[in-house]
Amino acid sequence: MQVVTERLPNAVAKISVTIDQDEVTRAMDQAFKRVVTRYNVPGFRRGKVPRPIFERMVGVDVIWQQAAEDLVDGRYEYALMESGVQPVAKPNIQIGSSGINADEPFSFVIEVEAKPEIDLGEYRDLLTEELKVAELTDERLETEMAQLARSQAQLVPADDEPVAMDNQVVLDLKGYLEEPEEDDDGLFAEDEDYTVQIGSGTTVEGLDEKLVGLKVGEPTTIRLTYPEDHPDVDLAGKPVRFEVTVKQNKRLEVPTLDDDLAKAWEYESLEALRQEVQNRLQESLQAEAKDARVQGILGKLKERVTFELPAPLVQQAIAGRLQEVQNSLARMDITLEQYLETRKIGQQNLEEELRPQAEELVRDQLILEAVAKREGLSVSDEEVLAAIQPMAELYRQPLANVVELFRQEGEFERLRSTLLTRKASEFLATTVTN
Repeated sequence: MQVVTERLPNAVAKISVTIDQDEVTRAMDQAFKRVVTRYNVPGFRRGKVPRPIFERMVGVDVIWQQAAEDLVDGRYEYALMESGVQPVAKPNIQIGSSGINADEPFSFVIEVEAKPEIDLGEYRDLLTEELKVAELTDERLETEMAQLARSQAQLVPADDEPVAMDNQVVLDLKGYLEEPEEDDDGLFAEDEDYTVQIGSGTTVEGLDEKLVGLKVGEPTTIRLTYPEDHPDVDLAGKPVRFEVTVKQNKRLEVPTLDDDLAKAWEYESLEALRQEVQNRLQESLQAEAKDARVQGILGKLKERVTFELPAPLVQQAIAGRLQEVQNSLARMDITLEQYLETRKIGQQNLEEELRPQAEELVRDQLILEAVAKREGLSVSDEEVLAAIQPMAELYRQPLANVVELFRQEGEFERLRSTLLTRKASEFLATTVTN
């Protein structure tokens, strides 16, 4: 069998396959044995008619068609392996114009969107610098410890105190456009129990900070301008005023960070807790340094190598980013439909906004796969199984059942690909050449 591969525009691979005459003859013989049992020929028991009579009475075309299907099915995967092509979509298969004939070689062509071939060149000159990990400062450690204490803080009534940063307040709020349409009072927001965490950044820019110093029961007017990039186009860039009255004021009461608090978290002492936090921060700094190094190397590689991105991979990445957006909105009790309506755009517009990020993700993934190939990195079935094991334990399912589900849905190989890119990323992060 001969396999010839040609790379076409738009990340399409063309694989021309030619199968020699001897194999075609064998395929025709096997095809006849399969199709002869499907037809009733007068004077013969089913499946017992001699081939010459079958060809004369039923036709040789049905044998040719079965033989062609068998040859394509039997040689498709081998042709891909020989070509080194990694499909990312369903193939288009065309049989040679001469069809199939027992006296001639048989040919077919596979055209399929595929991962591009990437020549990294002598890229190891990008791996000469040592990994630079930032030093863990006492200030950052103490900040982290303070945040731990704050995580256990309780809100306590403070109605007799002025509003301060980190307080939680309940407002009677009305929002008006400063320049409303004619015959319109400009009211765009009204809430009698609007809850705000001062300093959380969850309100329109500047509103929560302007509440600092107010007292319960004292009405006030707050003026500001919405950002130009605000998602609600009816408010973006518009000057507004809020008529607000603080109805309730609560402040955070942060517990003392001591041995008792550490023991509540099941640590022997405050010092043991501090050591754990220090270790975690050092691991975080290490991870940040690795990520920065990998992103720097990938950035330089993207300047050196160019290749076309397969459309199916980009579309998959867009779908992934869209799901992330939906998950983020769901945490704020907002549906995608509501978000799109607020921005006055359609889902297709949002997907186009996500396309540049998706393309960068695909580009990084393909380069990391090229690094893995260059460096001979691989992921065994055992490594994939080890990655699936925690999921099986989480859902209390036998590992074999979860693995079978992964294989049926194509997730097994996708997970292998993810693990491979992680290995390649770790290689770039930690390898230093002379």
